[in-house]
Amino acid sequence: MRFFLERYIRRSSLKDRLSALWCLLPVIAAVACTERIDIKTDDASPRLIIYGHISTDTMRHSIRITRSAGYFAADSPEGVRNASVTISDNDGKVIPLTEDGTDPGLYRTAADVYGEEEKTYTLDVRLDFDGDHVAEHYQASSYLTGINFIDSVGLQASAIFKNTVEVLLYAQDMPEENFYSIFVAINDEIVNSTINKFFIMDDMFINGQYIDGVACYYLRQDPEDEEDEIEILYVGDKVTLNINAVPKEYAVFIGNVQSEIRGSNPIFGGPPANVETNIRCIDPPQNGIPVLGFFTAFPSRYAHTVVKKEFELKK
Repeated sequence: MRFFLERYIRRSSLKDRLSALWCLLPVIAAVACTERIDIKTDDASPRLIIYGHISTDTMRHSIRITRSAGYFAADSPEGVRNASVTISDNDGKVIPLTEDGTDPGLYRTAADVYGEEEKTYTLDVRLDFDGDHVAEHYQASSYLTGINFIDSVGLQASAIFKNTVEVLLYAQDMPEENFYSIFVAINDEIVNSTINKFFIMDDMFINGQYIDGVACYYLRQDPEDEEDEIEILYVGDKVTLNINAVPKEYAVFIGNVQSEIRGSNPIFGGPPANVETNIRCIDPPQNGIPVLGFFTAFPSRYAHTVVKKEFELKK
């Protein structure tokens, strides 16, 4: 539901936006008359950030380890070198990861690695983050569940949203509660690869049922909007739908991160809740460096279709 509301707000008319601004003028005026307050923006101590996953895809899986940057820092977070990183399953198989020679903080498996359904995977990281010559030990575990295959994917012009094509899913939903992360690629280029554009849906209203052409993603077709340029479809384009069955904890994590990125709504509302993580410090048990990020395991499914004709879009 939040996805639909955000699109409605983004597409509201200029008149509606001016009306909302007019209502805020008294509040803005009142704030402008208050006493000036100097807010201290000293940088806090850096935090450790660990993020990555393993899926059923056969590929080089990655774990990225960085240290948080200052609030006003212009550079990307600094990669953490010389960590010992492994992923193991509950049968005792250990998968080593090696640091990328050109991208500090990026640790990768061999190219033939894949996760297996109904196994629990544990990420193990050892590193000397604070430079005291004593390695800290971090772990996180995630269960790789099962999921049905996608029967097919379809495309149609939206009857609700202007200049929008709906991506339709055809598949059998699993009977238990599920959360799906959804990615769409046009000619093998993912259109929502950044975390602020991740889209996760639950199966609250379709639990255990056949998903018969449900719109699971929306592609904007506005050539005048630079942000939508990557989503515009042309005859002959290949559209690939990728669905991953992710744990509920990961779905909550992504929602919290997106709330932090977007900020409070309304603008005078309280700050978002702290972003939770499943990564824990094993040693030292109480005085480890604060850690952020998430490790997850999930099955991945794909289906694709080709654009055969131009869409008659709602204007």
